[in-house]
Amino acid sequence: MKPLLVVFVFLFLWDPVLAEMHKKCYKNGICRLECYESEMLVAYCMFQLECCVKGNPAP
Repeated sequence: MKPLLVVFVFLFLWDPVLAEMHKKCYKNGICRLECYESEMLVAYCMFQLECCVKGNPAP
């Protein structure tokens, strides 16, 4: 019974995490687990995700 409860809770909480990952954020960026090399970090989203914007930071 406990494994079924754990699976149910995981599935119930996974949708908000996925929705947050693909959410638009500051300066028209997108929330990701980690920014790509061609992107720069401009802010942080919920769940410790990074708000990434295309382009490299100025030196």
